[in-house]
Amino acid sequence: MRRELLVFLVLGLVSLTADVAYEGARSVSGPLLKSLGAIPLAAAVVGSGELVSYLARFLGGYLSTLLMSSSVLWATVIAGYAVNLVVVPLLAFAGRWELAVALYIAERVGKGLRSPARDTILAEVTSGMGRGKGFGIHEVMDQAGAFVGPLAVAWALGFGGYRAAFLSLALPAAISVGLVTSAALLYPRVGSVSVRPATPVGLRGLPRRFWLYTASMSLLLAGYAHWTIASMHMVSRGTVSPAEVALAYSIAMAVDAAVALPIGAAYDKIGVVSLAAVPPLAAAVAVLLVYAEGPAAPYAVGALWGIVMGAYETSMRAAVADLVEPHARALAYGTFGLLTGLSWSAGGFALASLLGSGLPLLCYVVSLEAASLAVLLYLAASKE
Repeated sequence: MRRELLVFLVLGLVSLTADVAYEGARSVSGPLLKSLGAIPLAAAVVGSGELVSYLARFLGGYLSTLLMSSSVLWATVIAGYAVNLVVVPLLAFAGRWELAVALYIAERVGKGLRSPARDTILAEVTSGMGRGKGFGIHEVMDQAGAFVGPLAVAWALGFGGYRAAFLSLALPAAISVGLVTSAALLYPRVGSVSVRPATPVGLRGLPRRFWLYTASMSLLLAGYAHWTIASMHMVSRGTVSPAEVALAYSIAMAVDAAVALPIGAAYDKIGVVSLAAVPPLAAAVAVLLVYAEGPAAPYAVGALWGIVMGAYETSMRAAVADLVEPHARALAYGTFGLLTGLSWSAGGFALASLLGSGLPLLCYVVSLEAASLAVLLYLAASKE
């Protein structure tokens, strides 16, 4: 048990340092694209990088499940963090918005490769402490880095502009690669992929409750604005500076960390019902983006955005692990990621098109979030 706890802590530090790098870079994605002359649709393209990320998640989860190899599992985790180390500093040299978009999408590929395998390992090493609580603690560590990264970027912008900001993120990215390699050496054998099941794992073998949960979260994300879209919209209104956007994102990450552990503990006690408030809050993000004005508006958007993301990230990973058998977790995480990624990507294009429309946007968002809540409550009531 001591070794599992140590690996859990090291993986938390991996996420912390990696988040300093990629969340720092992502916090100013909208302002960076604006400075490079990008059209508004470019923000939606960056948001669709989540789709590419989730395609990579499915591939990583499928390969890990097909090969049932601890070495493959760890290799995909390490490779994913190595991508982060390469592409984030390269944003310092992006002279065209097309190149910046490509680099942001490449970073998402790295995240997609590592996430199912990492979460499969985390689900195993947190089994003794309660998965909701374990993933909640991991999310707190993750978001500590996500809080520091945008602050560091906001500070660096004042001294050397975007180039200094992105180059400064190389150090935490390198530390994350070193730490995850150490974790692999500490815990080389992952039990859930070391024993082959009697029958091969496939999509048809994933239970009905998993598919209901995936449907609910897909609807949730379709109406939830990606930060690149939200931040570019705020800057386009002409009342928010890039540094203020980075600070607002830091607030989002701090709030994310603050809600993660309570949400995780609530999940351990009451299950998916703990997510019932999340769809209405996601709809409220759109309301603030459309109607909130004044100096506090970006920070209010950031805080509410962080609540939704913290609740989703914590309970999502715990719920997927609980809804499927251990040997199917990597495939389940990958499949869940692919379908929710498709939904978030499609929703991003819709939101980018509707953000200036007022009432049509609100009708779109409220309808999706109401459907998400209905499916979630049906799942909670279902005993199958």
